[in-house]
This record gives sequence, C-alpha cells and structure tokens, in this order.
Amino acid sequence: MSILSPDYDMLNEISEILDEVNADYSNYLDHNHDIDDIDFLAELLNEKTQFTGLPIRWVNQDNNRANPNEWISASASTGPDGNSIAVILWHNNLENKWGPQTFKELVLKMLSHETIHFEQYNRIGLNQILGIESGSQKGQKLKAKTGKDRDYQRSYLRDSHELMAYGHDLSEEIKLSTNPEKALRNPEAFIEELPVYNQYRKIFPINAKPLKKLLSYAARYTNAIHSENVHI
Repeated sequence: MSILSPDYDMLNEISEILDEVNADYSNYLDHNHDIDDIDFLAELLNEKTQFTGLPIRWVNQDNNRANPNEWISASASTGPDGNSIAVILWHNNLENKWGPQTFKELVLKMLSHETIHFEQYNRIGLNQILGIESGSQKGQKLKAKTGKDRDYQRSYLRDSHELMAYGHDLSEEIKLSTNPEKALRNPEAFIEELPVYNQYRKIFPINAKPLKKLLSYAARYTNAIHSENVHI
C-alpha cells in the first residue's frame, strides 16, 4: 500500500492559528496570576478556527486519563457532510502544565495523523469507508467482550490504517531523535525517545507482524520526499 501524506495546507493554517491562540492565552495567563482556564483556551481555538472553515472542533473534557501526560487526543470521522476532526483538551492534564511550544507540537503531530486518515477515506471512497469498522471500533467491541484494555489496544494498533498513520508519527519522532539513522535501524536502543514505538512495544513482541509493518511505514516516510498535495 502506498503511503499518504498529511494535509500540509491544513497544518500550515492551523500552525498560524496556534501561534495566535498561544499568544492570546499567554497574555491571559500573564494577567490572571498564571491560573489556567482550559475552557477559555478551547473557546479561543474554536473562535479562530471557525472563520477558516476548517473541519476541526476543540472540546474541553475534565475526565481523568490513565496517562497523566496525555494533554490532548483527536479522532477523525467522515460522512455525507465530509471529513471532520474532534480535538479533546484533557483539562486535568493540561491545567498547570500548558506550554505554548509543547502544545503546538502535540496538536500538529496529532493533526498530521488524523489528516492521513482523511487521505485514506478519500482514497477508499465514502460509500465503502462507511461500511468498514475502524481499528478503534473493533477494539471497543473486543474490550466489551473481554473487559481488557490490552485487547482494545492490540486490535486498534494492528489496524492497517492506524499502522500507516502511526508509521508517519514514528518517522517524525525518529527525525527528532539524537541519532535518526541509528534510531531507524535499532529503535529498541532509542525506545525512550520514540513514544509511538514504545506504545507498540508495550503491546507487541519485537518480531510481531504489526511492529514490523509499523517500522516499514516509518522507514518509507523517513526516506520519502514530502511535497505539498502529493501522495507518495
């Protein structure tokens, strides 16, 4: 399967929005004793995004997450009205930890992942994609039967669409590692620098097919020449 690029036009537009919102929110913190208001942050993001027509909505959630370092999460969906992304701001994890650069990097990485799903939807076609269960949906069904989150993770992470998108994420992490060439050849030695690889290794043994496929995608993305609006 050929690899697909993120929507760089959207990412560039969101990058500018994030710069504006981060500046506004930093100014808010300066005048409010550095006390976070994640509701206000979500309002700023929605206000700036709605005028662009981008299919992104920002939602503040105060549910606790198992991983206290999970600031945000996102999910892509498609339907007769087109593609859309919901970005969840996890209030309890963001509060007292928010920082503009880290927040921007996390959002752009997550949206890169989700817009690869957009390209997958577009390639498959609306009529066909609506009849396909996502990796997350398969995982949720399995977890409902077994009650085990590990079963959810195993089903979700081995999904072919997720493997491609996470392969792109991993390639970006490899590029930012202390030695990208060695990290690509031996990710085990750099596991603490590669969160995506670490996530997969917690579920799959080193020689498992999903892990090999993930690394194959990461290598292809790492070696590819990305250009705007080009499917590689």
